[in-house]
Amino acid sequence: MNRDAGRSRRVGRGVALAVLAVTLLSVFFLFDTHPAKNWEGKLMLVPKGSPLPEVVGILRDEGILPHPIAFRALVLITFSGRRLHYGEYAFPTPPSAFEAWRRLVRGDVIKYEITVPPGANLYDVAGQIAGKKLAKAEAFLDAAVSPAVLRRLEIPGESAEGYLFPDSYVFVKPVTPEEIVEFMVRQFRRKLPPDAEMRAGEAGFSLHQVVTIASIIEKETGVEREKPIVSAVIRRRLALGMPLQMDPTVIYGVKRFDGTVTREDLRAAGPYNTYRNRGLPPGPIANPGPAALDAALNPSKEDYLYFVSRNDGSHTFSRTLPEHNRAVERFRRSVREEEG
Repeated sequence: MNRDAGRSRRVGRGVALAVLAVTLLSVFFLFDTHPAKNWEGKLMLVPKGSPLPEVVGILRDEGILPHPIAFRALVLITFSGRRLHYGEYAFPTPPSAFEAWRRLVRGDVIKYEITVPPGANLYDVAGQIAGKKLAKAEAFLDAAVSPAVLRRLEIPGESAEGYLFPDSYVFVKPVTPEEIVEFMVRQFRRKLPPDAEMRAGEAGFSLHQVVTIASIIEKETGVEREKPIVSAVIRRRLALGMPLQMDPTVIYGVKRFDGTVTREDLRAAGPYNTYRNRGLPPGPIANPGPAALDAALNPSKEDYLYFVSRNDGSHTFSRTLPEHNRAVERFRRSVREEEG
């Protein structure tokens, strides 16, 4: 009997040692890292909806974990498979399986911020997106003019111009150009006054026309107090059947603008040339911010018909053409003095 008891004790010790060995080995695999000597930092992109085997394969193929099986075991033991976040992860130093698991569960992804300033146009936004490598500029522009995307987002124009609300956005890879467009347009819908369409109709405009007016206001002046006055000038000219004669609309229609509006530009035929065409251009020329949208809906009571730059960011407004001509001459004189 003593012999059997001794044998049992020896078996028990063997099992305990085996369990301890497995435990220590598991702990080693969980917390072991690559040698940092040749590590140059790595990026890892986990696509949306990736199952656990695919995530494990990415960790292995990218050379991030020497023992991805330990990562897999940890996920299974903790029932955290559904808690792994998609996105792009940065590993500036070699992670252990435990550290990689913790990051993916917490969603410590790289976040890309895009800031759309008031007055930015489609091409400006596309440039930022390309600069952050979220998508190619051409792909974003294709999404912004896609009939299917515009129809889904209920945009009546030929592009999303005017509806990419100026704001700061944070995106996580992978993100499609269509998703970026949709996110910005949804923000426009959230920020637009709920009665904007009704108020536009009361003034005889569609909402699309109001957004177009707001975009022109945004490009014409950066002075907040002037925006309602510019709005009033636009409305009065439209009511009188006068051409708007707004340079920013011409600039938008010029494919290769070098910073100066020429006489040739002003004479060129095109839907955005408001020197040749009466009425509004076919759509917005930029993405207006809240102040410009508010001004488009709430013009001042002024009866100005003209305005010209003071060469300091502000403008001189005039009611008559002779008064405007004198203001233009003052502007030209100030430019000559600066150049001289």
